[in-house]
Amino acid sequence: MQKTLKQCIASALFANMFFGASAYAFTPCDSCKSETGEVQLCAPAVVAGFERIDYPDAVVAQQIAYRHTLLAGYNQAENRLAVTFYLYDRVVDSDAEDINETAFAVKEVLSVHHGSRLQMGGRTSLSVGGEMKRGHSALFNWREGAEDYASFLWIMPLDKRFMKIRATYVRPRGSEGEAMTSTLNAVKAIADQVCR
Repeated sequence: MQKTLKQCIASALFANMFFGASAYAFTPCDSCKSETGEVQLCAPAVVAGFERIDYPDAVVAQQIAYRHTLLAGYNQAENRLAVTFYLYDRVVDSDAEDINETAFAVKEVLSVHHGSRLQMGGRTSLSVGGEMKRGHSALFNWREGAEDYASFLWIMPLDKRFMKIRATYVRPRGSEGEAMTSTLNAVKAIADQVCR
């Protein structure tokens, strides 16, 4: 029996709603702390099957100027998957701020990708650096030319910082569910190795 796209989305999200701690090895966060006490984003230099993105100095400086944002990105040829991690300042430790931050991030995605639609969103959990964290997530899709795209968004409050994760990929016709599952598994594998 052929699943509909909504059934594929629902089953993939349900199966990955609460990412458990994985068997992937990760660098302990203690080894990522700077000697000066600066907040750092510790992301693996090498992830099997991914190419680590080297951002130009101007992009790095621009990100740091905005809420002390640090970033790490990974690309994978399969489904042209791009995964980006952002770590930036969180002004107030409150549910209201977390919801506002998520709403802002959702609006940002919708404004950047013409014709994009928010498919679903809500509370979620994700293992970050080997520790389960709660936050908010959303799923978008849109069309560019002949290609259909999907993008996951996670906003995870981590004490005085937010971690935002974006995973965008091409949705191949006929195997949308497999591409979604592959993307979620990739994010799970990388996020479990990222710490701050």
